[in-house]
Amino acid sequence: MEYCQETAFLNAVIWAGSPIRKMQGTMRIGGGKILGIAANGQAPGDDRDARDLTGRHIIPGLIDAHRHFFISALIARHRDAGGWKSKSDALDAIREACRGDRSPAGWVFFSRMDHTKWKNPVLPTLREMDAIAGSRPVFVTDLTLHRSLASTEAMRRAQLSRDSLRFAGDMDVRRNGELKGTVWEEALGRILSTMYRETLRHATGQEKREIILQEASRCIRMGITHVHDPGVSSDVQVLLDDAGRHTPLKISWAVASGQCLYTPPCSDDEAEAVHSPHAPRSVKFFLDGAHRTAASMPVMAGLKATIRAGFDSVSQMNLAPVKLLLEQKILLKGGRLVMPYLRFEDARDLQKRASVFSEKGYRLVIHALGNVAVRQAAELIRTIRPAGGASVEHLLVMDDEDLDIFAGCGAVASVQPGFIPGYAETIERMGAIPYLKTFALGSMKRRGIPVCISSDGPCGPDDPLYNARRAADRRKPDGTMLDPDERLSQEDALAAASIGGSLSMGMANGGLCTGAPATFCVVDGDPFSDASRVIQTWIDGVRVY
Repeated sequence: MEYCQETAFLNAVIWAGSPIRKMQGTMRIGGGKILGIAANGQAPGDDRDARDLTGRHIIPGLIDAHRHFFISALIARHRDAGGWKSKSDALDAIREACRGDRSPAGWVFFSRMDHTKWKNPVLPTLREMDAIAGSRPVFVTDLTLHRSLASTEAMRRAQLSRDSLRFAGDMDVRRNGELKGTVWEEALGRILSTMYRETLRHATGQEKREIILQEASRCIRMGITHVHDPGVSSDVQVLLDDAGRHTPLKISWAVASGQCLYTPPCSDDEAEAVHSPHAPRSVKFFLDGAHRTAASMPVMAGLKATIRAGFDSVSQMNLAPVKLLLEQKILLKGGRLVMPYLRFEDARDLQKRASVFSEKGYRLVIHALGNVAVRQAAELIRTIRPAGGASVEHLLVMDDEDLDIFAGCGAVASVQPGFIPGYAETIERMGAIPYLKTFALGSMKRRGIPVCISSDGPCGPDDPLYNARRAADRRKPDGTMLDPDERLSQEDALAAASIGGSLSMGMANGGLCTGAPATFCVVDGDPFSDASRVIQTWIDGVRVY
């Protein structure tokens, strides 16, 4: 670390203020604060202790207000399924891991599987996994952390049964009632929580802290100065609170159920909560899933998706496009196609549970990916009017009416444009465009909706500059744009990736200005060039990277 009592950064491109404006000039810091910012040609003050940045860029400290920080820290120590291309790849990797792994807790864990990219998107069955695993608990999460594969032993350790879940459908079954081995949301979350608790039981306090500090260091190297985990149980809150005392990274979190992230929290979770000193208290609620989202669209969109899937299957001589389309349950309701995956079918139950926290000043953090879920979130916020405010996260597909309704509730929208390159093809295949707007940042900006750009890491790309770049260029892998009308300017994109993170957590942030904390990054070139990188990170006047 390097602490500066007072210094000036000369010949810099400074992304200053709120709204952000670029300027060539000098920034002076001292005592942990910004003492002044002056354009070239203006008197910058005492520059005896000065650093010439020779045209490098100074940007506000980057804030990731929706990053599964604790899960990222743990996943980094396990196996990666991202390279699998088929069911046989999956079974071979699981077999090899079961032979070689002798960890004390016995778990065999892979993450980041994406079977939708396989030529034949057929997952291993429970029988096939059990034949390999025997008495070993095997657990494989997909890229979204909303769907996974689990062996019988993994489900047994988590004490899972369809009768024990709020939604029995979170455990897939065949027509004869036999379990498939594919689990969703709450079932996934309960296995994940069980696995980590059993694994960490064998670690010392110092080892647990070091796992978290390694992830904190990785964040700092990317220019992240504050990270907010969107939901952890009280035992994890204790670990994050401890580690937070040993890193300059500001770490905060939302309260989640002690059972798992996807289970609605209750008064017991509030009573046991440990809170971060770096952000107001908040609590997490899920209104839908990821693949299983609560959305509606015109019938024409469904027809377009069906034609596209059929054409792709014929041209590829492969049924995969049709199989992927048919994975989702879709109903005809009110003249629209509806995906019926609301986690709270009774809005009164949601209001009752959320009120337990809002009445105590908590900020509501709400997962709502589909437009039906977004409408439910907006109605909840308008009804209970939480004193701590609210942030709604994801908002993947919306039409103009959805956007107008959401704008009226006053919540912050936390959006992840870093998903665009990876999911543009899926969005187009589902027929959403032009009937629905995707990652509708431009429409939100035009309606005055406060916008935050976050990562949803490890589910999405976790480099904050990468996410800001995709908000500005909306670039697909082939170089074309997804829904170009929804672009943000570079200044607005950077603001959403920094100042917007504070807004999402319920805090003020005026960007880089006189009197503000000296929390900023130095980038070696234009931050919106993919070749540029963060070379310095400063938090409250201390150089931490």
